[in-house]
Amino acid sequence: MVDHAVLTARGVSYAYSPGHWAVRNIDLAVQAGARIALLGANGAGKSTLLLLLSGAEHVCNGEIYLNGTLAERSRAGMRRWRRQVGMLLQDPEDQLLAPTVEQDVAFGPLQDGVKEVEARELVQQALSRMAISHLATRPVHELSLGEKKRVALAGLLIQTPSVLLLDEPTAGLDPGGVRALRETLDSLAAAGTAIILATHEVDFAYEWAAEVCVLFEGGILARGAPAEVLADRDMLTHASLEPPLLLEAALALGARTPLPRSRTEFRAWLRTARRMIP
Repeated sequence: MVDHAVLTARGVSYAYSPGHWAVRNIDLAVQAGARIALLGANGAGKSTLLLLLSGAEHVCNGEIYLNGTLAERSRAGMRRWRRQVGMLLQDPEDQLLAPTVEQDVAFGPLQDGVKEVEARELVQQALSRMAISHLATRPVHELSLGEKKRVALAGLLIQTPSVLLLDEPTAGLDPGGVRALRETLDSLAAAGTAIILATHEVDFAYEWAAEVCVLFEGGILARGAPAEVLADRDMLTHASLEPPLLLEAALALGARTPLPRSRTEFRAWLRTARRMIP
């Protein structure tokens, strides 16, 4: 065993062409139930790192382990890997393959040889878990972007992965869609699923993540607790990012640790602070 992490990257690097490194010497240990946000500007390496962790791309240097077992490059080995490590692409249409919702969610189990009756039951469970049972017979092309993302996520969850990788999961969602997604991710993490998401949304990362990693030119520029890492304005400027609005407001008004991480916490802190003013 390498360690007790569910997913481990050691010295991982990847180049799309000789000398042009998209990911450089990444070390990452992901525990069960982890909530990790990868932050960075376009081209920082976030999506490439997720593809490497998912097995969709092979590392040029370094090693990736799942539950202490080194990734296998064989077809059977990668099939086993992808059952345990699911990835939600930024555009869900790239992974929705069937005409209707229930057919699409059933695709994975049926490909793995699960009998149709059992697959139908698994589909019902996955749709219920994502609160989209009412969409079962809907044609995929009629769904909204948020609904398509939830269907794609149901198609991953039906395989009961240990790790979920999400590329810009909040992109294109309205505030209600973001809240629904966050509730789903919170529930999954609480049940032990490790979640790593790549995002430009520092505000979402600040509120949701337990750990943030800021990527710059393919390497990790900073990592740690959101309130600590995202308070470093100079580092964020270097990475072409802005501090989270809630964090900036709390610090400007004199908040001390533990800093409020959500609007609800911020309002509660503000009420308390106002009562303390003579």
